[in-house]
Amino acid sequence: MTKKIRGIPVLAAALLLAGCADLTIEDPNRQTVETFWQDEQDALLGVNAAYRGLQENGTYGRWLQFAYDLRSDIGYSRSPWGDLANFTKSVLGGYDFEVNREIWQHHYQAIFRANQVIAYVPDIEMNAATRDRIVGEARFIRALMYFNLVNLYGGVPLVTAPPVPTDRPAEGTMEEIWALIESDLTAARAVLPASYGGADVGRATRGAATGLLGRAHLQQREWGSASQMFAEVIGGGYTLLPNYGDNFIQSQDNNAETVFEVQFGGPEVLAAGSRGQNVIKMMGPCDVGFCDGEPTSWYYGVLAAETTTGGQPDPRLDATLFYNRPGGMDVYGTPFATRYASRLGDRFWKKFGEHYKTAQDWDNPINIKVMRLGGILLLHAEALNEASGPAAARPFVDQVRARARLAPLPGTLTQAQMREAIEMEQLRELGLENERFLYLKRHGWLTDPARIAILRTHDPDFNVFEPHRAVLPIPTTEILLNPNVSQNEGW
Repeated sequence: MTKKIRGIPVLAAALLLAGCADLTIEDPNRQTVETFWQDEQDALLGVNAAYRGLQENGTYGRWLQFAYDLRSDIGYSRSPWGDLANFTKSVLGGYDFEVNREIWQHHYQAIFRANQVIAYVPDIEMNAATRDRIVGEARFIRALMYFNLVNLYGGVPLVTAPPVPTDRPAEGTMEEIWALIESDLTAARAVLPASYGGADVGRATRGAATGLLGRAHLQQREWGSASQMFAEVIGGGYTLLPNYGDNFIQSQDNNAETVFEVQFGGPEVLAAGSRGQNVIKMMGPCDVGFCDGEPTSWYYGVLAAETTTGGQPDPRLDATLFYNRPGGMDVYGTPFATRYASRLGDRFWKKFGEHYKTAQDWDNPINIKVMRLGGILLLHAEALNEASGPAAARPFVDQVRARARLAPLPGTLTQAQMREAIEMEQLRELGLENERFLYLKRHGWLTDPARIAILRTHDPDFNVFEPHRAVLPIPTTEILLNPNVSQNEGW
């Protein structure tokens, strides 16, 4: 198995409280800005701490799939935790609800750590190429965090330097936030390597920065710029795995299809300060997980709509969901019909789970895929269709369909028909990979009442959806602490 980087949290710089000089005793072992950032090892520890920020509950450790996938039409929640079930409907009784608060808090925590690296590492005397690379990694992490924040919350505070306790950062406009993301990624891709070896596998690469820059342009509907970045990634040496489902098992972490994934480990890494992801423990099948999130019947229908050229189900169906398949399907070693005899019509999430075991651990070592070639090909096709038309897009969709053993798309599709075909292919390829909500947002589905009415036929949760819920409310604690931040309209 490929080794994974294990971030060790770095002590944050703190200011000493003023007091009686005679009683002030300083701990000589206490790390401060002046004493910590001294050499290359400190720079590595600092950037590893920023990577560790990607493992938190509010980043990629637990809640993002609730915010992206379950708030879209592919998932919903029947959780007995009423506030969690309501969150997937974009309904919040209190804006400091744990999921909303931790998404906000943990993204800014990772930004804080990245900002320290960006601010202090350039002054360390060390190998220049290594120094530039480490700063580039931190800029990628900061851009990734702001990419999520701007899509989930809209205009948010722009923090680009290590703060002091009196700072009350101003809310950035959407344009300012996107400009920071693009600036960070442009700088990062100029200094990051194409790949890593040994224990460094899993760090951000030039392809990761380029792919995220493409996604930033795509989300802003800058189709030509997006396709330019995606084309560079596609030509960067990545290859589709022959078996789609291998992308989501531990033995294939950091594989040839991966552009960037968040590194996780099992219980054995807890003592070292790392952790596993809890996504499937929270959202996986009942009895082995809490089934706090489930796929919609409509989404199951999308996955089951096409068969392979040999007449078999699309292999992405079995890799993504547990369901009562004709001929039987085991759920963590027990036949579906036995385990769920009283609920044979239910479906559960399978992707990213340790379904080859008899139980799902809390600390799941399977990495969360942020970007991989299968998705990039379809995002590239989307951008090309909008910019240049269906003929340019079709070969990239067909590459993904060929891996799934589906027939090529017809060569007669109009731009509108190709847009729908790409949407369906993204649904089949990228379920539970934090993509569906972004698609709905960039194509106007979440603010158009007519399209919201269609979404209600996909997912009854949309019966209470209103356009202002396309962004989440800013946590109340942030509003109370920072007078420069205003609540999102409608909340």
